[in-house]
Amino acid sequence: MNLKLSKESREWLKKIAMEEKISEEELISLSVEKFMSEYRLRRAIREYVEGKVLLGKTSEIAGVSKRKFMVILEDLGIPLNVSSERD
Repeated sequence: MNLKLSKESREWLKKIAMEEKISEEELISLSVEKFMSEYRLRRAIREYVEGKVLLGKTSEIAGVSKRKFMVILEDLGIPLNVSSERD
């Protein structure tokens, strides 16, 4: 994989990696994993709120258990659509 970063981003990458005492490659990997996890959760929430998917499917999209997804929704003040859940 070829990664193109601005000079400023490369400098920050080096600084952060040194501060965290990890390699630049590991920092990149951790950052990508975190971004993908957050993206999956946002997508799952959006699709659930829009009524596109049911709770079971949204938890799969988010990569968390159904119960954990329910807690996340509750923490965000998003009501559960329990009357329409079939899974």
